[in-house]
Amino acid sequence: MESDGVSKLIEHRWTIAVVAGVLLLILAIIYIALPLLDGIVLGVVFAYVGRPINNKLLKYTKLAPFATTVFIITPIILILGIGAIEIVNQGIWAIGHHAEITESLTTTIASLDIPEFIYTDVSITVENLASTAIGIAGQIPAFDYAKSITILVINFIISIFVCFFLVKDGARLTGLVKNLLPRSGLPIVDAFSEHADRILAGIFIGNLYVAIIASMTSLFVFYFFGVSHITAMASLVFLASLIPIFAGWMILAPIAISRYFEYGLENAILFYVVASIIIYGPTEVILRPYIVGIRSYTHPLLMMVMFIGGALVAGIAGFFLAPMAMGILIAVYRTYDDLMEGRIEVAVPDLLDKQR
Repeated sequence: MESDGVSKLIEHRWTIAVVAGVLLLILAIIYIALPLLDGIVLGVVFAYVGRPINNKLLKYTKLAPFATTVFIITPIILILGIGAIEIVNQGIWAIGHHAEITESLTTTIASLDIPEFIYTDVSITVENLASTAIGIAGQIPAFDYAKSITILVINFIISIFVCFFLVKDGARLTGLVKNLLPRSGLPIVDAFSEHADRILAGIFIGNLYVAIIASMTSLFVFYFFGVSHITAMASLVFLASLIPIFAGWMILAPIAISRYFEYGLENAILFYVVASIIIYGPTEVILRPYIVGIRSYTHPLLMMVMFIGGALVAGIAGFFLAPMAMGILIAVYRTYDDLMEGRIEVAVPDLLDKQR
């Protein structure tokens, strides 16, 4: 007698209950860890970036995971942490001195000697925009500021621990996952891992190294030229170097324009030329092609959309998670292409023959 679907469900009720319970447990863990998603994703990115360094240091010392974590985290703390603090302080100062800022902008516009009818419209627009933006920022309660900063600090601490343990035990974790998979599918898994590794290396490893070096170099250049808010500007250089298509001129040009009004044309041109050569010459001409190459299979425009779109949707976690997801998707396609073209040898069992 052939059993129907309901009978099958009843027959395997305990298996279904166990699977459902495990899924519920996994969902509960994800829900609990959701506030720490930024830290977890950052830790994964840091660990991935630090893996080549760890592999080199393991030849010389057992403290390689610790040294790698310090090597990756320290410059990022200096660049983004101090820069973020300065940006927040400047924002608080702007809220308390919005009248002075509006007056300074109006004076700057008046010094341009533009026609009267244009000057009136522009000055009114600038005043309205400045007042609106500062007014909105000023309405945010201090408690929300403190809560956001606290969560940010906790997530950054979590990222350090995640980075350390993944660098230390990442290979063991990968081997554990492979042991859970069918042996027949291991060639596919290995091909996928190779593609994903190459793509993520192109997205994160090269870009992050270049961004760190460019931002650290910019600290000395900005200090030499006496640029205001050095750490904040270095943080912007870091972000501009990290995201494909964003160019150095997007940061240096506004600084050069401000120096034009303050020191004159020669100083502005000198700053722009020297800063471009020192900050972006070695990184863009030598380091990025050497580290990243052209083997990540990703178009810069696509990655720019993923970086920015991910940040708008999910904040810091989305900033890295969206490009990572896109890279994995491309790796899946490349693996499928290899399988169809016969570049992967897999013994696929013939289920129809077994049924016969």
